[in-house]
Amino acid sequence: MYQQGADIVFHAAGDVGTGVIEAAKEQDKWAIGVDRDQNYLAPDNVLTSAMKRVDVGVYNVIKAMTEGNYPGGETIVYGLEDGGAVDIAPTSDKHVPKEILDEVEELKQMIIDGEIDVPFNEETFEEYLKTLE
Repeated sequence: MYQQGADIVFHAAGDVGTGVIEAAKEQDKWAIGVDRDQNYLAPDNVLTSAMKRVDVGVYNVIKAMTEGNYPGGETIVYGLEDGGAVDIAPTSDKHVPKEILDEVEELKQMIIDGEIDVPFNEETFEEYLKTLE
């Protein structure tokens, strides 16, 4: 992707994507990490990371089980409103300007408040596209 002109690649491949981060470092490009803050892999080349805090989910499931409240057999979905279960990396402020991070915080709150509905499947994505016409 870099060889085809991309400046930034979001690998979304967990640890498999560390090769993308290495390539970003070698070619002086940007990468976006995933699952955890991957800035430590290439501090000058990882712009941010999309974090999913599995520890939050595991903690909540164990807590519910020990309290006898675990529903079992249900899919549990976490979002921005779930205490940091998903977010951007805390090191994002190293390369992302403050005004952009402030805007991200505003948009996150709008999602939490239900002012923005994030598409979650093909049908809702198609509905979203219609709003752009």
